[in-house]
Amino acid sequence: MSPSLNSLSVELLDNIFSFVHPPSALCKLALVSWKFNSLATPHLYRHIFLDSDGPGGGFTRMLPFTFLMLRKPSIASLVRSFTFRGQFHNDDCIMIDPDSQCDYDDDEMRLPWPDHPERNGILRRVIEEISQSEEEELEWQQELLPRYAPNDAAIFPLLFISFPNLRRLDMEICSFREEKEVFLERTFNRIVFSEPPFDVKPVFTQLTDIMIIGNHDKYPTAYAFFAACCRLPAVKRLYGHRLGAEHDWSQLSPIETGATCGIDTFELRDSKLHHIDLPVVFGALRSPHTIIYHTGNPWAWNPIRTPEILSAIAIHATSLRRLAIDHGEDYPFEDGYSPDDNRDPISFVDFIALTHLRVAPVFLFGHEGLHDAPELGSADETAVLYRLRGALPQALESLYITNADFVFSDEFAHIAQAFDALLRNKEWALHLRELVFEGGFEDENSKQRAARVIRVAEEMGVDARAIALSQYTNFRQRGWGWDEEVSFGECKHNDIGERVQVLPLPKLSWQN
Repeated sequence: MSPSLNSLSVELLDNIFSFVHPPSALCKLALVSWKFNSLATPHLYRHIFLDSDGPGGGFTRMLPFTFLMLRKPSIASLVRSFTFRGQFHNDDCIMIDPDSQCDYDDDEMRLPWPDHPERNGILRRVIEEISQSEEEELEWQQELLPRYAPNDAAIFPLLFISFPNLRRLDMEICSFREEKEVFLERTFNRIVFSEPPFDVKPVFTQLTDIMIIGNHDKYPTAYAFFAACCRLPAVKRLYGHRLGAEHDWSQLSPIETGATCGIDTFELRDSKLHHIDLPVVFGALRSPHTIIYHTGNPWAWNPIRTPEILSAIAIHATSLRRLAIDHGEDYPFEDGYSPDDNRDPISFVDFIALTHLRVAPVFLFGHEGLHDAPELGSADETAVLYRLRGALPQALESLYITNADFVFSDEFAHIAQAFDALLRNKEWALHLRELVFEGGFEDENSKQRAARVIRVAEEMGVDARAIALSQYTNFRQRGWGWDEEVSFGECKHNDIGERVQVLPLPKLSWQN
């Protein structure tokens, strides 16, 4: 070993180790000396990333890793963030013998629990601690004691509660069979409500950031586990992706207790909660500042009722500063429109603290208001022109219109006139200083209509611009949060094209 390296201070070496990647390099450093081992180990376990790498799903070394965390609390205490990507282990591949598994190649096999003399004792002790009845204890034992314990949904709860200093959880989850799903949901709900053993042994006291991602390529993933996360008391930022009700029935039970979680930022993207569950989820939040609800996934066969979305969120009308209600590329009321849908426009005028609103036109004008162009000079035309007068809160400073093709395309020209009226009647939004339209802007007529509205905005002292969202080039993973600057592990169906300002045209250097 180089004498000069040995002479470096512990603080400097620790700083150097923090930049070492990948983790395999840290593993090699840990084998150099006891000193290097003590420095490398905290960095090695600080950020855990498990990727599904087995043919039956799951992380092939899940059982040895979990046993290490249960047996070595000093190592488990080092974990600050945990990420899992892929499919949970598929226990359908387990054969009749619970101590055997499918005939995989050796390098593909799910490794068993380590052959350690303390294994059963440690597992039984943890199971006894988290069980509230003999029947429940037996359920856990049946899932966890077999040598090739197959059910990741039962293993993850044991793993998570072993991390006393966990601050960030990033999970891709599956929709389980009901009898398998209960382990995760039940454990998290007991943590939320401080039920034994978590009344005397609290966990997740530092867990502030959570991302829950649906695993299925096509259908939405059930959100009971996500809903439990809504009530964890330390959580400040909660994100969900591709969650929803696949059929027209609710997934959650009403909860009598009030809000328990002081979440600042709540975001659901490409998701579709059942309308009965909306107040259960949003009612769990306590005075959030930012809510982003991006409806999506046409394979979520449950109705969308715009007034009920607003009603569930409106309980936070006095605290919300930023609100986004949006939809994806698939227009929510087109193919598969349900007679149980409610497509009425909604008003945000009661959100007295709201300064930033990001919204798709259908939520401001309703489905009929968008698609039924009124006759010139009719009362219906007047109603459309004056629609925004009673839709926006007085404190609003920034209005961001998504899916702007529903404003400026030929068949929606009457909607563009409503924004013209908004700008010319300053008293409708006294504090408005920014107006942004985001859409395709692929035809010249759309750009011309947008240009006319932007010129009016400039005359009225409002900073207005049109942003083209490319559907063809420069795709990247879309970020999270209001400014999309928060990053988590990569997830499917989350690519976004480049955003380019098309109006007003940027000045050339010689024009400045």
